[in-house]
Amino acid sequence: MTILKSPVSRNPAVVRGRILDAAQAEFMTEGFAAASTNRILDRFGGSKPTMFRHFPTKRALFEGVVARIAERWRDAVDMTDADASQPQAWLEQFAQRALAWILTDESIFVGRMAIAEGHLFPEVGHTYRERAVDPLNTLLADQLERWTASGLLACTNPARDALAFFDLTLAGMVSRKLYRVDEGFDPPALAQHARNCVALFLNGMRIKT
Repeated sequence: MTILKSPVSRNPAVVRGRILDAAQAEFMTEGFAAASTNRILDRFGGSKPTMFRHFPTKRALFEGVVARIAERWRDAVDMTDADASQPQAWLEQFAQRALAWILTDESIFVGRMAIAEGHLFPEVGHTYRERAVDPLNTLLADQLERWTASGLLACTNPARDALAFFDLTLAGMVSRKLYRVDEGFDPPALAQHARNCVALFLNGMRIKT
C-alpha cells in the first residue's frame, strides 16, 4: 500500500511559521546559548537556505520567536465580546484573560530569558514591550479614559492607572510562576485573584454606584 504524503506548503507565511515552531521548541528546551541551528533545521525539516533566507542568524530566530509569542496576546485578551458598560465585570474578565495568557509556558519562557540573558539581548525586551506590553496597556488605558469621560470612574492619568492595574493583578503572579511556586494558578484561583484585585483597584478609582 502506498502512503501519499501531504504536499509541503511553499507559502512564505506557512514556511516562516514552521521555522518558528521548530525554533521555539529548541529555545524552550535548551535556552538560547545551548540551542543549535542544526537541531532547529532538523525540527523544521526544510533546507538550510530556506531557513536562513527567513532568519539569517540564531539571534534573528530568537527574536522572531519572542515577537510571535508577544503577538498572541491579541487573541488571548480579545475583549470585543465583553460588556463595557459594567467596569467591574469587564475588568475581571480582562484580568482573567491577561493572566491566562501571561502565565502560559511560552510567555513565562520569555520572562525567564529576559532574566537569564536579557543583558545580551536588549532588543528582545524591546520587542516584547512593543508587541505586547505597550499595546495591552494602551487597550486598558483607553477603556479607563472612556469610563472616566462617562462618569463611571475617576482616573486622573489613565496610562499610569493602567500600569498600576497590571502591577496589582499580574506582576506578583508572574513572579510566583517564574520562581516555580506551584499553587494558585488553576482557573478558580485565578478568577478569585482577579476579583480581589479589581475590587481593590476600583476602590482606588472611586467607582460610582
